[in-house]
Amino acid sequence: MLSAPLGGRQHRASPEVPRSARLLGAIVSLVAGCAADPSIAPRHPTPSTIPPSVDGAAGPRVPPPELGVASTPQLAEAEARISVSATLPELIRLALARNPEITEAQERLRAAREGDPVGSRLPDPELEYQLWAQPLSSPYALDEAQMHMFGVRQGIPAPGTLGARADAASAQANVAAETHRARQQDIVLRVRQAFAEYYRADREYGVHLEHAGVAKQVLDLARAAYQGGRGSQRDVLRASLEMARLHNDVASIERDRRTARALLNTLLGRAPEAPLGPPTTLQPIEERRVAQLSGMVEGQRPEVAAAEQAVQVRASELAAARAAARWPSFMVGVQYMYMPLETERHNYGVMLSMSLPWINAAHGEAVRAAEARLAAEKSALTSTRSAAKYALFEAAERLEAARESLTIIERDLVPLAQQNFESAQAAYRGGQADLSGTFDALRALLDIRIERERALVRVDTAASDLERAAGAPGDLSHLMEHE
Repeated sequence: MLSAPLGGRQHRASPEVPRSARLLGAIVSLVAGCAADPSIAPRHPTPSTIPPSVDGAAGPRVPPPELGVASTPQLAEAEARISVSATLPELIRLALARNPEITEAQERLRAAREGDPVGSRLPDPELEYQLWAQPLSSPYALDEAQMHMFGVRQGIPAPGTLGARADAASAQANVAAETHRARQQDIVLRVRQAFAEYYRADREYGVHLEHAGVAKQVLDLARAAYQGGRGSQRDVLRASLEMARLHNDVASIERDRRTARALLNTLLGRAPEAPLGPPTTLQPIEERRVAQLSGMVEGQRPEVAAAEQAVQVRASELAAARAAARWPSFMVGVQYMYMPLETERHNYGVMLSMSLPWINAAHGEAVRAAEARLAAEKSALTSTRSAAKYALFEAAERLEAARESLTIIERDLVPLAQQNFESAQAAYRGGQADLSGTFDALRALLDIRIERERALVRVDTAASDLERAAGAPGDLSHLMEHE
């Protein structure tokens, strides 16, 4: 550091200390006010003044609006309604408002935004006191010292560093915002998947109960035939065995239904055993929306936007490192000097110092490290974009396959299985076949109906994954249409 204290003689002043104290107070107020005045701090770039991003793009894109959260009265109403009937839009609203993971992300985002302006502030001003030439023979006789010096000084970073640090802090806050949005979308996806599982278990439970009723009718028919001398005891035992299998399946599915209900309640920030009504019917995603989502290249995935902002953070840090290596930083200050042994007791001084960054190898090392971090973030952005494209493609292909499978099941398999069972049942009633064929047809019909419900869930899950891959699960309008 180069230091240049300058001393100057004032007009003869009164030796009273109060006047010197007023002078020192004025100096402190002046320097501290300059340091605290936000008008001298670099302003954050507005969207119209943000320079092009480091990879040639037209600067950071404006993220889509975050998923809306209902007001407290709306949440209370939704809470009451889902206890009667669980609808997906209301479950999502409650999850966005009450899920603790989203609350954590919100607080981290708030912390990032609160810390955003810190990078543009000057360092703390410093208050100093120096005692000069105090005789060792009388160390406590302060009036025998040659000088008492009080000073205030302010450090000024190298030109360009404050602005670059402010840009880095702003981009880091944007990373936190995209992370918050990604957490919201993840919760929406998990709610949809849990809702689909809840629907599957509920529908399978109902289908098994229906088949249990049909099986009970067949069992009554077998008993009547046996008592009339047309059937055999083996038919009655086979019917009883099939009834026991159905009851066992019902018990297992009921456990799945309770587990799915508990998972949904947990995602909503509720107790696992909280009341939750039966799920509404799953609604297939519209063909127009499928085409819209599948046509996106990178979509609006917050992971891609966060990676882009991370590149901006590293680019701004590199700019700050280069500015610190290219330009000196400064220290300015003023001192008040009280010299009790001199005729002119009251004096003042001015201090100016400047760093010499060109002879410090640490700055070059910091620049090279910042360049390496920027290169790493660029590679991470490329990887994130590639992963986003693949996730979108894979989800679209899986959705198409699931929809084709559901079409085949509904168009061909379910009607054929129903006709097969009705034919086997009619043959048994007419005495043209044994009961074994009837129960085989009944079991095949049950399996096909269960497969139909699972295929519908696969379609819904693939659609949810497609919306998440495109970064667009926040638009609930297509769900609200089916309430």
